Parts: sequence; C-alpha cells; structure tokens
Amino acid sequence: MKIHAPTLAFAASAALGSLTACACAETLSATTPRGAKLEVVADFPAGAGPFPTLLLAPGAGYHMALPLLEQTARRLVEQGIAVYRFNWAYFSSTPRGKAADDLAAEMEDFATVLKLARAEARVDPARLSVGGKSMGTVVAWRALSADKALRSGLFLTPLCSRTPTGQATPSATADETYPGMAAELRPIAFISGDKDPLCNAAFLYGFAAKASNAARVVVIGGDHSFENRALGAAAAEGFRDRNVDVVARLSANFITELDAR
Repeated sequence: MKIHAPTLAFAASAALGSLTACACAETLSATTPRGAKLEVVADFPAGAGPFPTLLLAPGAGYHMALPLLEQTARRLVEQGIAVYRFNWAYFSSTPRGKAADDLAAEMEDFATVLKLARAEARVDPARLSVGGKSMGTVVAWRALSADKALRSGLFLTPLCSRTPTGQATPSATADETYPGMAAELRPIAFISGDKDPLCNAAFLYGFAAKASNAARVVVIGGDHSFENRALGAAAAEGFRDRNVDVVARLSANFITELDAR
C-alpha cells in the first residue's frame, strides 16, 4: 500500500503536565493529506536530545489518554525515550466515525504522525521505533514492513486469533494480520494478556517463533486491556493497574535495550 507524503499543520505546543523525568508533554495538531485533523501528544524527556523515540498508535476505541498508553509513555520518558501518541482521525470527529475497512485512512494518519516526529529536532531518526495497541498494532506492523529505516516494533495486545461465531475453538490469524514475519530481522516485542479473546497465547508463541530474528513474547494476566472484569470493582481496578504498570515497564525495557544490541 502506498503511503502518500503528508502535509502537516502544527498548532502551538502546550504543556499538559510534568512526568517524573519529563521536561514537557506537548499537544500538537496535524493535518493528513485528505484534510483530516489529528490530535497528537508528544512526550519528551528533559534535555535537547536527540532521543530514541516510539510512535505509539491507539486501539480502535482505546484512545491515547487511557491507562495503557499513558503509563507506557510515562515509563518510556523516565528511561530517556520520547513518545508520540495520537488519536485516529475518525475517533476525534463529530459524530465519531469508525476505521476504514482496509485501514487506508489509518495508515495515512500513522504516516502523518511519523512525518511529524521525523521533523522534530529532539527525535533521533536513526532510533525511531513504532508500535501500538490492538488495531494500532496492525497499522504499525504495516508501517514497519514498508519502512526499513524504522528501528523496531512494539505490539501491545496484538490480534493473533479469532473465535468464529457459534464455535468455542479459536483459529490463528496472525499470519494474515502480520504478514512477512519470517523475513523480519528487526527487534520485535509482543505483549498480551493470558485471557485475551483476540490473541490465544499458544498461537502467539507459535507465530513469533517464525521470526528470523528472535521475537520477544510476554504473556501476563488479563484480557484485551489487561483487566479481569470478573473481579469486584475495586479488585479489578487494582488488577488492571498492576498489569498496566508491568506492561509499561516491559515496554520501556525493550526500547531501552535496543542501544545495547
């Protein structure tokens, strides 16, 4: 799929608040080639950089300010890594829309934010990685496959299986969702929940084993948002918060370790 070079319209940056090791979290706006407006947050460590950077795409309905993406960004910044988060154009529209069937619009959204990051002096273009959550992993994988200058891929709650209606046994889908795994040599990490209905752990391990370069797979507790809704409200919230913190730390470690390879 051809990604057209986006044109950008920058809004004035505004600090959203401080993170533990963060000089600023800046709000930006960008305009895609088709004229759609994007909401973007760029989280930077203190200093002038240039920093290793991760572009982190949201899920279909899991927006950039929800715990998994916000806390992952926080942990990354604490490790000296810049993070670009954004919402899909359809998510911010009024009325709210939905993703394109072929994800072409979402690929354009992603390419727009990627160009925005590459234009920033505090971003090290040689240490630019991509990732996402759920549907965001699909778009990030396509971008990674198409752009060999990207450094690595981080995929949170990947989509690796589905259970057909009326059946109890899931079927593997990762080969069609993330094509070209066997030829991928760059560092890859998948982090999933053990009760995720959209990613059977056994299928994920089997798929990752096909990589030419060893792909990292971590399966922790929880469902597609690392939650357990069978617990009571207070216990479920604590369960989710602990799991999200684990995922955030694992993500930060994965990106940080790239410089040691």
